[in-house]
Amino acid sequence: MANDVTISTIALAVALVALITTIGQLLGQFLATADGYRRCQPSVMGRWAEMTHRRFRWSELRFETIYTTPRFGLHPRLALSKEKNTQGHTIPHIQLDGSPYAVEASYCEPSPYDNGTELVSWVRLMKALHIYSHQSLMLFGSGSSDSEGKTLTREKEINIPWALQLNRSVISIPNITVQQRSWDFVPPEVVRPLAVVSISDIAIIARRLNMEWKQFRPLEGNLQAEGDGHTISSADVRSMGTVLQIGVRDLLPSEGIHDLYIPSEPADKMGFGIVPGEPHLGIPDHKIGTEEEIMATLRNLISQAAADQVKSITEANPGWYPGISDVIGMAAPMIRPWRSWLVRVPVPAEYNVGLTQQEEGFVVFHNRLRDYVTERDAIEEPVTNQTRHILAQYEELKHRYGSQWEDQHTCYGSLNESAIPYLDDLHSRHTAATQYFRDLSRLHGSFRYTDLLYSHIRHAVSYFPDALERLNADPPRARDHYGMRVAGWITEGAHIYFDNIPKVVADMQNRGFDDPEIVMEAWLTMMFKAFLWHRCHFMVGGARVPSINWGSRLPVYIG
Repeated sequence: MANDVTISTIALAVALVALITTIGQLLGQFLATADGYRRCQPSVMGRWAEMTHRRFRWSELRFETIYTTPRFGLHPRLALSKEKNTQGHTIPHIQLDGSPYAVEASYCEPSPYDNGTELVSWVRLMKALHIYSHQSLMLFGSGSSDSEGKTLTREKEINIPWALQLNRSVISIPNITVQQRSWDFVPPEVVRPLAVVSISDIAIIARRLNMEWKQFRPLEGNLQAEGDGHTISSADVRSMGTVLQIGVRDLLPSEGIHDLYIPSEPADKMGFGIVPGEPHLGIPDHKIGTEEEIMATLRNLISQAAADQVKSITEANPGWYPGISDVIGMAAPMIRPWRSWLVRVPVPAEYNVGLTQQEEGFVVFHNRLRDYVTERDAIEEPVTNQTRHILAQYEELKHRYGSQWEDQHTCYGSLNESAIPYLDDLHSRHTAATQYFRDLSRLHGSFRYTDLLYSHIRHAVSYFPDALERLNADPPRARDHYGMRVAGWITEGAHIYFDNIPKVVADMQNRGFDDPEIVMEAWLTMMFKAFLWHRCHFMVGGARVPSINWGSRLPVYIG
């Protein structure tokens, strides 16, 4: 009897083992149907793997892998915001601003997998953007030592002291939206989860990380950038599109603080060869990134004759576009934010040297204006209050700041944290000059700032051949260079600007505004406004992204 019980027990145990083995094999088969699950583990995605899960599909008796990746973008610096997706569900924007809340919400806390070779590059990209954005926001603070306005927590995001000080430069910060995806629709060539970003946004993000684009042909799938130890390369994945591999070096929080760009939409536009317009003055954007765009701008907004003049100059001097670069300081709004020494913006054109930027233009402007006022006073002819005001402001700045005001090399060499009072002084004067034109348009309905701007450009593009003609005449007809180290066509060109004032007056009369004294003071104010703009911004050279890509939502993927 005992033997029978023993045999039965052994048989039952063997049956149970067989049953468990069979169930385990069955479960293993089911779990193995979750294709891609192993490619979404923590060593690949870091803490983003916590959002990966299997979903059983009863109709197919299999598991489906659901994983979560970010979609990168740029968004105004605001409190936590939400938008609706196509299903009507809210999607939060998590801004990569380096605040404790944002670091936690974007799963960017330190992880044991941070140095792993299998980690997707978009995790490292997020961490780098946190550092860069946090450094930028620190430079927009009120200058106090407290954390408000610097380390922005979730509770303080709405109360940003410097946000009320900005002109038009709304700060834009890299952000992510979280998107769930199914591995069922991932091509077999893809071996790791991919994040998404638009062509326009990745161009801006790379620029802000101090990378320069070596190749930017998104329709061909050829994107390459490098700089500051970072790299971007691309590969074309069949049935999906362009996949980027981004190499981001490890950063310390204090690194690169002197290489930060102004993080705003107007500054970003300049990296696409677009000069942002000042809407308060009715100025549109201007595309000047390539020779074709410069010629189109001249033909459409100035005149065919101006385009032909510039064309003849560039044929003899390739890459030279004298006069047209004035549109940068005259048309762009104040991009540099109040109470910040962050002044770097991308250069929007290959040729950006202009008389509104260089010392020669400043010195000649001052002396010719002073001589004009002196001569008018000597014969008891009236001089408008605004004209006297411009002269007084210039002399005040020269007395207060010396060569830092007139010499661009001295100015740009001293743009650091100690320059904030200097920059704020110029900033406030630029704001006042802009307000002058707004008031002028209200008082005189026929006055338009764009008419004055385009009339100036129409004649300014001829200053180079005119200056050479005076210099090469026999005898030379060059005028006083006021003791500057460099004399020649640049100094003579600044004189020619003043000589062109009657032509500008005639143009404005043809456009319906017949008040020579007002045109004179308005032109002086426009020049002074451009001087102020250039001393508040440092244009960084480098290749520009074609303007057609500005605002493009063409997606590319990040592996």
